[in-house]
Amino acid sequence: MGSVSLTIRIDENDKKQIERLAKSDDRSISYIVNQAIKEYIKKNAQAQTN
Repeated sequence: MGSVSLTIRIDENDKKQIERLAKSDDRSISYIVNQAIKEYIKKNAQAQTN
């Protein structure tokens, strides 16, 4: 499956934390945010099936 661009606005402090996490994990910010989105979707998909 291909990827698409998504522009969002987030709190400045949240962005700084994401940048720190990405740097400490040697990952891109995009990777960190994508992982968080996937976890959110997974969690909510499970909740809807219960």
